Amino acid sequence: MQASINTYQLPEPFTTTFGTIVPNVSITYHTWGSPKNPVVWIFHALTANSNAADWWSGLVGNNKLFNPSKYFIICANMPGSCYGSISPLTVNDDTGQPYYHTFPLFTTRDMIRCYQQLANHLGIAKIWVGIGGSMGGQQLLEWAIENPSFFEHIIPIATNAKHSAWGQAFNASQRWCIEQDTT
Repeated sequence: MQASINTYQLPEPFTTTFGTIVPNVSITYHTWGSPKNPVVWIFHALTANSNAADWWSGLVGNNKLFNPSKYFIICANMPGSCYGSISPLTVNDDTGQPYYHTFPLFTTRDMIRCYQQLANHLGIAKIWVGIGGSMGGQQLLEWAIENPSFFEHIIPIATNAKHSAWGQAFNASQRWCIEQDTT
């Protein structure tokens, strides 16, 4: 099973939910199969990447549930990830230096609005199955809420539409650890 890895550069500056204008947003993504087949869009969790066949080998691959001979499978690296899409290591056009701690906040809605542009670029008019766990499931839910007719089926796994106070505290502690890493 051969994967294709590509990077899509959004054609226009992207304005985040909080009004930050980001001039050069790139989305790196993997695909498997033919674009003529029904689309399966996989949303990865926070610490995963777009190579879903690697970390979800039980579901993605030849003779698996999501078989590239039957489906066009896509998984995009979320903005902010360290696997090729725009991230804190991306050079900020304004300063000529990596963003690091000045990286703009991308909300879940911002992420899916980037994915919507990627889907348009790829000519995807309908997603047969959207599937994702954890943060990927949150992205799936957001996109399905924003554009419910775009999805035939959604499979959110181990995710939520709204965080509890415990979940918010847990995420804050993780974010603080990441923010304290000077690299």
